[in-house]
Amino acid sequence: MARQRPRYAILVFLAVVFFSISFFCRVASAIAQGDVTVKIDERPVLHALPDLYLGAISEITGDAVSGAAVARIKIDMKGKSVVTKDVIIDSIKSSGLKGVTFSLIIPDRIETLCEDPLSAAIRRQTGWPWKLKVTARDDSEGELIEFSRIKPGMNKVTAKVRLEDGSVRYKRFDVSWVAPLFTARSRIDFDSTLELSHIAIQTSKYEGGDIPQYADAILGKKLKTNLEAGSPIYLHDVEPLYLVKRGDRVRLYVNSGMISVETVAKALDSGALGDIIRVINLDSRRTISAKVAGKGAVVAKEVNP
Repeated sequence: MARQRPRYAILVFLAVVFFSISFFCRVASAIAQGDVTVKIDERPVLHALPDLYLGAISEITGDAVSGAAVARIKIDMKGKSVVTKDVIIDSIKSSGLKGVTFSLIIPDRIETLCEDPLSAAIRRQTGWPWKLKVTARDDSEGELIEFSRIKPGMNKVTAKVRLEDGSVRYKRFDVSWVAPLFTARSRIDFDSTLELSHIAIQTSKYEGGDIPQYADAILGKKLKTNLEAGSPIYLHDVEPLYLVKRGDRVRLYVNSGMISVETVAKALDSGALGDIIRVINLDSRRTISAKVAGKGAVVAKEVNP
């Protein structure tokens, strides 16, 4: 029996190697085919807000529409104080998300951290649900009294603290905000109309601006600036694709029962499809409200314009 042990050990070793290689191949294949890749943080931070999202404890990259949905999967801690593999997988299964394939990368060891008091105070004030890191700009210790007014994206903030000797002073902090954001897949030029092929989701540094929660908020809109590959896309970077522009001469349709009359008007506002704008009927010289119906065409909201 003693002479067979080395041979047995070699067979077990080969079996383990084969299993590892086959497992690696399956994971690599999943990463190549998945719409979204989710890499769980080795040291996820638990905060005190009511909802903990998957995007707050991971890095997410991939398809814009699917990625936005995956990022907002709520993590159900089920009363536990640590993030585990089972907690993550059970939360994904119970999310009800369908039609999305994604690769989930979970570290062998997860060390769950509780949020520090400074970050927690900023989070309470701003309601920021994603990643947050606060770094003091000096070494003085003290009890936090209050932060100055803070908005997400501010990278330098000031707080009032009470030092050990009882004196009160202001202390400065650097703040890093990170979130799953819509980003440009490649360079997009000014005046381009955003299409799904132009954008992706990527965990990125946030520096201020209204974050579109869903891709529909920016798709079909016209870009107001040049964007380099990887640049976040905010709501202020886009504008509606106007079918009527202020000052344009437009076709004004007036509907009355089965009768439709066409005349000419001048647009006082710009508008996208379905927008209600003001126009001047150039025949009656009256200013009326009309609905944008197409390129250079509006429909009167009044029967007698």
